[in-house]
Amino acid sequence: MNHTLRNPWVYAIFVIPTLLLYGLFFIYPVIVSFIYGLYQWNGVTDKVFIGIDNFKSLLRDAVFLKSLGNNFYFMVFSLVVNIPLVFLIAILISKVRRLRGFYKSAVFVPVVISTTTVAILFGVLYNYDSGLINQMLRLIGGESWAREWLSDPHLAMLSILIANAWQNIGFFIVLCLAAILNIPKEIGEAAKIDGVNGWNETWRITLPLVRPVMFVMLLLTVSGTLKVLDIVQIMTNGGPFQSTEVMSTYALKIGFRSLQLGYGSAIGVAMFVIILIMTAALQRVSKSEEVQY
Repeated sequence: MNHTLRNPWVYAIFVIPTLLLYGLFFIYPVIVSFIYGLYQWNGVTDKVFIGIDNFKSLLRDAVFLKSLGNNFYFMVFSLVVNIPLVFLIAILISKVRRLRGFYKSAVFVPVVISTTTVAILFGVLYNYDSGLINQMLRLIGGESWAREWLSDPHLAMLSILIANAWQNIGFFIVLCLAAILNIPKEIGEAAKIDGVNGWNETWRITLPLVRPVMFVMLLLTVSGTLKVLDIVQIMTNGGPFQSTEVMSTYALKIGFRSLQLGYGSAIGVAMFVIILIMTAALQRVSKSEEVQY
């Protein structure tokens, strides 16, 4: 057995299939997208080489720049609202002694629901005539309080952000809660002996000890919000008036509806580069360190 484990080919048998799949479904599409981005092509006729003109056009494309801004809107909302809320809820659940498992399961349920179902569900809730939200607002303040949540350019993005947060926040709560519960009890007991409790315990002890997990949440949030697609596609399709357009939906429209596959590929490559730069910058600025208890 030991002789077998010392044979490098044993490990290669398990690693090579994974590497092949990774190269086929990740590396190869990125390379092909970059190559297509150098051409003007509708997917049917012959490709025409135009160099980096497609990438230059992105800098002058008002819709692409707006979609990029909307992606950053997603990211900022998630970082400023979602992550602090995740930490707060995780802290509250960690303090509970009874029914903790129930609360963990309850906050995680939306994660296992498909994005399509979540988008349809919130579309029904946001419906102007029969939606539960407007019905409740009408009971409180009359007809004037009702809103066109997905048709108003000023409210559509916020409406999507709330739906997206409701679906994804449970995963981060469970992740953060696991880190909090993994902190040795002796540390909390020692802090109480030293007179540290309440908010000071959370700020000075709990938060620093779960910092590596918070950094993982930060990376997942940044990469996820920059490539968001399905919930926007189903709820508003980028409308109204491109107020909710994001890079993924714009690339889809350009590539497969307008049949500008070269330009659509350039948008995809731009997304990949932006995500790569953002994650690399985060790793450099916020180096994750192993926590020593």
